[in-house]
Amino acid sequence: MLGVAANGMMAPEAYRSEAFYRAELDWVFPSSWVFVGHEQWVRNPGDFLADTIGVEPVLVVRNPDGVLRAFSNVCPHRASLIAEGRGNCGRRLVCGYHGWTFGLDGQLLAVPRQRGFATPVDVSEYGLHELRLDVWEGLIFVNVTGDAPALIDYLEGVPELLAGHDIATMGLGAFLDDPIAANWKLVMDNAICDYHLGMVHGESIADLVELEGLGEQAGGTTAVASVPWKASALPPQPRPGLSGPAVEGSLGCFVFPNLHVIGFPTGGATVMWWTPTGPATTRARVLSLSHDADADVRAGTELLSRVQREDFEVCERMQIGVQSRGYTPGPLHASELRITVFQRRLLDIVGPVLAAADSEASVELAGAAR
Repeated sequence: MLGVAANGMMAPEAYRSEAFYRAELDWVFPSSWVFVGHEQWVRNPGDFLADTIGVEPVLVVRNPDGVLRAFSNVCPHRASLIAEGRGNCGRRLVCGYHGWTFGLDGQLLAVPRQRGFATPVDVSEYGLHELRLDVWEGLIFVNVTGDAPALIDYLEGVPELLAGHDIATMGLGAFLDDPIAANWKLVMDNAICDYHLGMVHGESIADLVELEGLGEQAGGTTAVASVPWKASALPPQPRPGLSGPAVEGSLGCFVFPNLHVIGFPTGGATVMWWTPTGPATTRARVLSLSHDADADVRAGTELLSRVQREDFEVCERMQIGVQSRGYTPGPLHASELRITVFQRRLLDIVGPVLAAADSEASVELAGAAR
């Protein structure tokens, strides 16, 4: 398979190939359920958030009836973006280019200077393109192609595993939004690598956990790490609703392609997601959630920022390293199981796309040779 090293790990070319990167944007992200934000960011009618999934500009808006809708954030007249960032648009979405105006249901409502068109614009034909949206525990997901499995199925065992944390009722804490000078796959590999915790995070979080008791389990679209905490770091009393591994330590839940939700024995949680912004650049976002932010040290900006900096440094060093002609991936450690879930699913999607492109290019070359 294209992009695979001899030991089954992703080959270095996958981290530096422009064609591989483009296939990810065109095929991996649109076909997946991708996390775009928290419901509390779009709490009121007219509240919106804009993001990008692959190369698809996405707009999520709260309707007057309280329902969330997702659309392509593209005006159907001349493709201008309609909104950016987060905010409130009132009762209308207005394109800043030619003033085409849409309702919060995506329907076209008004077109300035109608008489200038050869024939009147049929507003029923030019609404915003709607995208598939679903919500789990207050977390908003969008599937651009519309053909992914139901979100609850896509999340596999994660909802049951984190049910006791009651994430939907948590308050929002610290939020970080930073750039990393590294390919997003390197950042993902690192995020779900439990082998690096003792070394990279030795002065931040490693002293809280019992690495020898760490366990991992793999699914198709998800992978989970159970990381026991030291007794001295655990809360005096378990939070009501938590049981089993959730009481004993952290539950790190990876959801393909780019989401990591971590539930803590304190009852809090952290949502982390990484968005490719270029072949060698990534946008890293972290949102802290907690039932009691004042009592949960892991909800604070200081610790989150420290852990982020530790990870950024190693990812940026790896970005330089994968350029080496002499590098081939080394052996897989037992604490890197979750990486294989990420890489194998990614390669299953991208591999056939690149193979088809290579085959088409070969046919064209053969035809030209005749």
